[in-house]
Amino acid sequence: MFAIDTIFENACVQTMDPAHPTATTIGVHHGRIVALDEELDGVEAKEHIDLQGRYVCPGFNDVHLHFSLLGANLNQVDLRKQTTGTLDELYRKVESACESAPGEGWVLGWGFDQFSLGAFPDIERLDSISHGHPLLILHLSNHAAVVNTEAFRRAGFEHPEEIEDTDLVIQEHGKVTGLVKDKFCFMLTGVANRVPEETLLHQLRLAGEHTLALGITSFTDGGTGTDHNWEGIGQTPDDIGLFQSAYDRGLIHQRGTMMPYYSALHDLGQLTGDIAEGFGLDLGIRSGFEGGLLDIGPAKVILDGAFNSLSALLSEPYLGHPENHGVLSWDPEEFKHHVATLQREGWRVAVHAIGDRAINIALDAFEYAQAKYPRKDARHRLEHCGIADDATVERIIADGIIPNPQGSFIKNNGDAYVELLGEERARRAYRMGAFVNRGALIPGSTDAPCAPVDPLTSIEGMVTRLTAKGFLLGEQERLSVDDALKAYTYGSAYASHKEDVLGSVSPGKFADFAVLDEDPHRVEPGALHEIAVMQTIIGGVVRYTRS
Repeated sequence: MFAIDTIFENACVQTMDPAHPTATTIGVHHGRIVALDEELDGVEAKEHIDLQGRYVCPGFNDVHLHFSLLGANLNQVDLRKQTTGTLDELYRKVESACESAPGEGWVLGWGFDQFSLGAFPDIERLDSISHGHPLLILHLSNHAAVVNTEAFRRAGFEHPEEIEDTDLVIQEHGKVTGLVKDKFCFMLTGVANRVPEETLLHQLRLAGEHTLALGITSFTDGGTGTDHNWEGIGQTPDDIGLFQSAYDRGLIHQRGTMMPYYSALHDLGQLTGDIAEGFGLDLGIRSGFEGGLLDIGPAKVILDGAFNSLSALLSEPYLGHPENHGVLSWDPEEFKHHVATLQREGWRVAVHAIGDRAINIALDAFEYAQAKYPRKDARHRLEHCGIADDATVERIIADGIIPNPQGSFIKNNGDAYVELLGEERARRAYRMGAFVNRGALIPGSTDAPCAPVDPLTSIEGMVTRLTAKGFLLGEQERLSVDDALKAYTYGSAYASHKEDVLGSVSPGKFADFAVLDEDPHRVEPGALHEIAVMQTIIGGVVRYTRS
């Protein structure tokens, strides 16, 4: 008699499918759900797995996770505020890494926060402890870093004080401080990332193992690749090829979507008799996209910076910095042209826009592109969508743009938003309820490693909206537990154009689940981050079990 592969039983399943909201039994064959509950009466299976009455939901889908960078950071000096409380401790950890590093190669650290340290690290102190190594210490925003003099030299700048772009290479009293921002930060990171292929694959394996333990079954790499000069926010000019190699070796089990960074796209020459200027990418792409594990999603374009690095583009200046409105990475008219080109070529576009001025420039570009090259259901995205008033919220929804705010930022960075924006603007930071209450779908994501990658920590931020010091970032922006879980499952699938195969426990969809030790509805909102993932199941295969 025919038998399906697996029946998962004795579960408390929240399916995210309105037609069948809950279930206790799931039948899986060839990696997909074939039936639920009574539909499985009399059906035989090769394997029965008892989920012991635990809560089960669709696997978490982080649609803006810097996967390769997370893996790289897991292989570097950890300088996050959770592990490094003072500048002296940072210097000690960096010097220890320099003393033990072989040869004269780069020493990299990540995740520092000037607010918790009291100041940025200083280039002169870094020079004194580097033991001849080039140093690059990445800010938690990934939009800034502090480097030493040897790092400037390795990047071709013997006299960094002569660099004219003082908005991106910060000086005080005519001397560089070591602080670099945005495009200059990405360029230096590209120079430092030139490591052996096996190192890069090892880093992808680290990211895969780390996120499996958190119930993440799908992710979008939030900026894949660089140009041929290694400038971009990805790791290498061969990023997609590296991901394919990692999947070939079984180093990653989650479903991955690549979000190519704009600098990796280039002129393709004449495509047809009427398209004289094609535009696309290579990035080491080869055969091997079958099977539903790896694909290509939207193109990523960065329009401004970040709040914590004081470079998100605002209509009003940063509190205490009357001359600083942030940084714009493109001329607005040029930006409109590039977005329209991507629209013409059929790309979905994900624009990093955090400040309110940047968001409206992005919307201008989307509207221009849609008017010039109309497309149905493009589902372009605003990555982060950091601060918006009600009129902008309405405009985003009317344009059919998907906003992607991160709940992970609320507790991790929220107090800095109050300090930099003031209480009134901070309450409108990373709005969620404003969209959901108007009927819009939002996805779930973390922007890790810029914030904790744990989905349940991010869900807690979406539900409580409380900063580490207890400030409420807009009571009306709170989501219910159901809405937050829906964002991380069905909302993320919709944002990725994959709601037909992901996002709910429904027949025909991939059998991707997260099994938790507590029902999120039955714990205090402030304890959501304490819920443990017991199992992560992808394609009906248990890929992680908590020991």
